Parts: sequence; C-alpha cells; structure tokens
Amino acid sequence: MEKIIWVRSTEKTLGVKEDDGLDTVNRYLAEGWSVKHIAACAVGESLSRGQAYIVIEKK
Repeated sequence: MEKIIWVRSTEKTLGVKEDDGLDTVNRYLAEGWSVKHIAACAVGESLSRGQAYIVIEKK
C-alpha cells in the first residue's frame, strides 16, 4: 500500500507555526512505513519556501 503526503515549508505567524505535514510523515514512519520517493520544488521566487510530496509505503 502507498500514500502520498504533501509537505510545505511554513513560517511562524504571530509565534505559531502552521502545520507543514511533517508530523504526519513522522507518525507514519514511527508506525513502520518507509519512504519510497520524495520530490521537492521551490514556491515562487522565494529561496526559503518550498513544497514536496513524499510517497510512503507499507509492505
């Protein structure tokens, strides 16, 4: 079985960091899933912002 999870970089707004998707990825990895593929790219012209999708699988 495979799942695709979108992850994006976020900035703190008023001291609170938005959900970037990494907690979801870490939860699956802790449950025994493994990373099959990662693809990433920049968001607009910003050097510090980006997004990625991570394909995880459980055999």
